[in-house]
Amino acid sequence: MFDLNLLITVLLLIAVGGVLISLGVFFIPIGGAPAAMATATGVATGCEMITIGAGVTGLFLSATLYNQPLLLVVLAAGVSSAIMMGVTMIAANLILIYGVGAPPAFARKDYDPVTKEPVKPYVTPGTVGHGVPTATYLGGLFGAFLAGIGGALTFSVMYRFTSGAGFWELFTATSQAAPDIAAITLSVITALGAYLINANITAYSIRGVIESWIDPKFEAVPRTLAACFSASLLFGILILLASIAL
Repeated sequence: MFDLNLLITVLLLIAVGGVLISLGVFFIPIGGAPAAMATATGVATGCEMITIGAGVTGLFLSATLYNQPLLLVVLAAGVSSAIMMGVTMIAANLILIYGVGAPPAFARKDYDPVTKEPVKPYVTPGTVGHGVPTATYLGGLFGAFLAGIGGALTFSVMYRFTSGAGFWELFTATSQAAPDIAAITLSVITALGAYLINANITAYSIRGVIESWIDPKFEAVPRTLAACFSASLLFGILILLASIAL
């Protein structure tokens, strides 16, 4: 017999994890195919790919810290995802600057909101920007941090639930001396599914390219987060039913 409070808590935490993943995607500067040709600001990839890339980094750390307090696990995973995203954006800028010969800039604003330096004069004619300027770089770090927390939260609560943890053990350190491989496998699949579902829903609001928090598409955050909360809640119900059946 399962504790109803435990089931509801796990469902809500999975839904909150999905919301954090979606919000994180909005902060990540995504340039898509145009960025690959240095005609748009951001990293040259799509929402799902960059989110999974940052998320898997956090999941590796979450699995390593499987028996640690939940707060420590999610924060460590968020930091590791942010580091991965930071390295990715630096690499993109190095290729742009030294390979293409264009400075990071965006055409949406005349000045970088963080450094207050003029950026629009450096935008190549015929483009809407290129690379990852300071404002979008910091947004990308924060976005990856949020997405990493969301994925680690989903993974951790699923792992503890499928391992037979009680209500309070969801949040505190567990007494496991060795990891439950079957529970880790199911939890990783759940977290990856959460990344794909929420990143895909968010991609419909972004519609290809977003320049982090300075982009007008950021106005779509409230309704997108509501959709992701509902989708993650339904996803959590299906996963919990499957785990109970197993």
